[in-house]
Amino acid sequence: MQRRILCVPLLAAGLLLAFGTASADGNIAAGQKKAVACEACHGTDGNGIAPNYPALAGQYQDYLEQALHDYKDGQRTNAIMNGMAAPLSDQDIKDVTAYFSSLKSKLSSLHGKVQGSGHGL
Repeated sequence: MQRRILCVPLLAAGLLLAFGTASADGNIAAGQKKAVACEACHGTDGNGIAPNYPALAGQYQDYLEQALHDYKDGQRTNAIMNGMAAPLSDQDIKDVTAYFSSLKSKLSSLHGKVQGSGHGL
């Protein structure tokens, strides 16, 4: 009996690893498909095509969700992002942000990159 009880969680964990495209708040695979339009500015890897385009890869999903909702309802203004966020459903936002938060970020610490004194960086 003990052996069966242990097998169920192990099987569930194995299935999550094998088919782990769903995050707690969105579907990563669906988000990847929905994020194609985002690649023009944020890059195919989510790290931005230029310094003036934010890197989304590895960001906190809830932060990305809040930003998209803010663009969608006009609390945050950017001519491009307001238009991109406007047609997104709540599920689209969850999926796209699950995808970007799952990607590897190229960001590192700011050590040696910030000029000035007294910042400890």
